[in-house]
Amino acid sequence: MDSIPANRRLWNRISSAYQHEHDPQIGAAPRLWGMYSIPDAHLHALGDVTGKRVLELGCGAGQWSRALAAEGAHVVGIDLSEAQLAAAVREMGAARYPLVQGAAEQLPFAADSFDLVFCDFGGLSWAPPHLAVPQAARILRPGGRLVFNVASPWFEACYDEAASRVTTTLQQDYFGLNTIAEGDGATSYQLTYGDWVRVLRGAGLIIDDLIEPRPEPATPNGYNETDPPDWARHWPAELLWVTHKP
Repeated sequence: MDSIPANRRLWNRISSAYQHEHDPQIGAAPRLWGMYSIPDAHLHALGDVTGKRVLELGCGAGQWSRALAAEGAHVVGIDLSEAQLAAAVREMGAARYPLVQGAAEQLPFAADSFDLVFCDFGGLSWAPPHLAVPQAARILRPGGRLVFNVASPWFEACYDEAASRVTTTLQQDYFGLNTIAEGDGATSYQLTYGDWVRVLRGAGLIIDDLIEPRPEPATPNGYNETDPPDWARHWPAELLWVTHKP
């Protein structure tokens, strides 16, 4: 399924409103993961990036990229959307880094180019993982790491479309998870736990950890309504995969 044109149109259309709503949360401090802005200092997913060549896969407005560039990483940001890249240019800090327009399933980089490829609800949520993961593995150097945060299948299976919120009731078939219609032909992707393992292993990656970020009590979800509000204290809302290329 070629979701690139529709996804590009969607993000070009919604970029301004998305950044207006979410940039204060995403860019509030360096290295904040996911829907609950959990600090990487608590999760220990990325590690030291000083001097490393790093690709943010679906960089959006570059909140992560500019933070890692300021830490001394040699960052490249890639995104499908011109509007998102324009936002990254506007928000770029003193530490400059290159930006590339492209799709996660068709990465325009040579093999063995990066020490770290990562995303936080980026390219691996908006590209078919069976295509995007092998591309990420291809461009990693031996010993390089792929680290990424995506929605948990629990979260999607409990999402009530009519009520526009996550509930305590199963709403969708777990084994039917794959593509999610986002409107106007755009598509995001959701795999089961088993399918993620198969895709990662099939790309030759070693799974080092699967972190299920759990927010502190009373931490708001900045993107979705949940019922009850502390839903993510009881069930995993996100999966933070930590892998490496042998």
